[in-house]
Amino acid sequence: MALEERTTIVTPASAGKGNGFLYFAAGALIIAVGVLAWMFYTGQTSRAAPDSAVERAADAIGDAAHDIGDSAREATRNIPEPRPAPAPSPQLTPVLPPG
Repeated sequence: MALEERTTIVTPASAGKGNGFLYFAAGALIIAVGVLAWMFYTGQTSRAAPDSAVERAADAIGDAAHDIGDSAREATRNIPEPRPAPAPSPQLTPVLPPG
């Protein structure tokens, strides 16, 4: 009977299955979420700035709408009274001799 030889392969500890990058990516994601949460929630309240750009634009649009309304009212005051159209003049048809 022949003896069977067994071979044992030893791999170094640094040649793992490649989970290092997975751990790095998960850690970076957790840090990024933490930084974003800190940026959005630190020192901010729900009240808006009293003189924000949106508020100024809305006020300007409202003022423009009032100006247009005032101009339209002024224009309707300056319309002259309608006058009746002149009566049509009778058209004379020439009388031609028969034949």
